[in-house]
Amino acid sequence: MRGKRILFFDPDPRARRVAERALAATGSEVHSAVDTAELANRLDQEAGWDLLMLCFDPPLCDDPAWIDRLAAFEAGHPRTKMVLHATEPTEEYLPLLATRPFLRNIIAKNEDPLEPDELIITAEKLLRQDLFGLQKYLLWGVEPYRVEIRDSRLKQDYIHEVASYAQTLGCNERVVELVETVTDELITNAIYNAPRTETGEPKYARRSRRDPVVLADDEVGQLEFACDGDYIAIAQIDPFGALTQDTVVSYLNRCLVKGPEQLSDASGGAGIGLYRVFQSLSKFIINVDPGKRTEVICLLDLRLTMKRFRQAAKSFHIFIRDRGDGGRGL
Repeated sequence: MRGKRILFFDPDPRARRVAERALAATGSEVHSAVDTAELANRLDQEAGWDLLMLCFDPPLCDDPAWIDRLAAFEAGHPRTKMVLHATEPTEEYLPLLATRPFLRNIIAKNEDPLEPDELIITAEKLLRQDLFGLQKYLLWGVEPYRVEIRDSRLKQDYIHEVASYAQTLGCNERVVELVETVTDELITNAIYNAPRTETGEPKYARRSRRDPVVLADDEVGQLEFACDGDYIAIAQIDPFGALTQDTVVSYLNRCLVKGPEQLSDASGGAGIGLYRVFQSLSKFIINVDPGKRTEVICLLDLRLTMKRFRQAAKSFHIFIRDRGDGGRGL
């Protein structure tokens, strides 16, 4: 993205080296801050940043003044995109997600500093406003399998197709179970929670999940799944675009605070399902074109042992297309 300016902050010199090389590949002008003093100075003294990619480990996340400062910067520079990278589990930040608009894109650092691919993908999506596509998160040349989501009575067939694919990859039983859980929830969402009436009201959300639903041609969703050797990826696309960042954050935050078993089922279980999906993943990406399209992308890291998977931080992204500038990642 030639002509775009990116400011990257991380006290770890290894992380800065990785980021500088990776982000330079986008064609952008990349600058780094080595400590909070330099970060504060560059935010105060320099204008025209297109993207901020900031380490949200201590001291930033422990300092209420910095949290307020980033919120004020986001409000004062609405066209500047912001991405945080963090070592701590995303659950540590979910309470803040409910009240801080700038907390929308969190990249997990885990044991390694950063993944160059994820940095590049996230920067490109935000700067180019090209939000959709499962293949962005997989190695070049990988072609996803696609299944239409049309009939609730065929849900087990849809799940079996994805689970069988995972088995042919040699995934162990626990990974296959995670794939089944994620696929089940995505299909349920596409059939019961996503469809809207002409006035934008939920069409099937309050129906019992035992009641069959056959989607009309203009309501049909799509399931995509693929693997590039490192990640197995599953995506659900619907033609409604009704999911909002506030809804996602509210569901995840309430589940964290109350526990999924305490979440009200008044919404048809969407919150519990979303939380189960989130807990089963390495990376969770939601792309929304309001009123037109939603894409939920789920990635499981096959390189991790189950113990490391449970302990690892999760990347969490919400990208919302904005009618004003062609697209805005939040």
